[in-house]
Amino acid sequence: MSGNNMIKVNTDEQARYEEYAELLVRRDQLFKEAESYMTSYTAEFGDLITANFELKIECIKKKKTISYCRRRMNRGLAIDVERMHAEIEQEMQLYHAQLREMITDTENAKKAEIIGSYRFNRAKRIYRKLAKLIHPDVNKKTMENEKLKDLWMRIVVAYQRSDVDELDDLEVLVLRALDELGEKGFELNTKDIEERIERVERQINDILNTEPYTYGELLRDEEKKAAYREQLVAEGEDFKQYLESLTRTLDDMLREGGAKIIWKMD
Repeated sequence: MSGNNMIKVNTDEQARYEEYAELLVRRDQLFKEAESYMTSYTAEFGDLITANFELKIECIKKKKTISYCRRRMNRGLAIDVERMHAEIEQEMQLYHAQLREMITDTENAKKAEIIGSYRFNRAKRIYRKLAKLIHPDVNKKTMENEKLKDLWMRIVVAYQRSDVDELDDLEVLVLRALDELGEKGFELNTKDIEERIERVERQINDILNTEPYTYGELLRDEEKKAAYREQLVAEGEDFKQYLESLTRTLDDMLREGGAKIIWKMD
């Protein structure tokens, strides 16, 4: 780094600081890539996954119905259909909320803008430069000064959106803000630099080896995508067969058990 915004560290610590700063930027880039993979994965497979989850909900609901009816029949009680539906729907609220969220996520993923490589790479370069100046883990004054804090939050949002124009403007504003604050340089607390480096390395390793980052390999391979789609279709067929089996079980249980069913008519 050059100019008025050099970081004040001694020569022996400079290399470790550079490694730490690079790791921070690498971690944030991986977070962004993981989010991008999640969006692409949802746009690609969200409809099938949602349809399967909806079938799963129907199977759970049917199993709860069987359990409710069996309990009533074992106690020699009539089955109040309206009451049964009300109780089961209460228990199913969380599943329905998850389903609505999945539907919304899929719709949003399909509408998401595909970021071009030029914009992505330019945004990454500007972010890298600004992160080395005011990343909260590097410059402790960022979270102490409202102006720097606000600029950092704007940088994060702009980077997530690959908004190059906004990042260009923010680069100017950051340098101006540092000059106004008399920041000819800033002190970096390096007493725990080794622990910081180890922490960020663990975070990077976690990102690389867990979903959604691991979706990247799937999304880049057309054969794997086709195979995974077939797997989801087969999973849906399994749910359909299971639902049919549960329906037959319920019908047989009610018929053979001679259950008394109460229907309340309006």
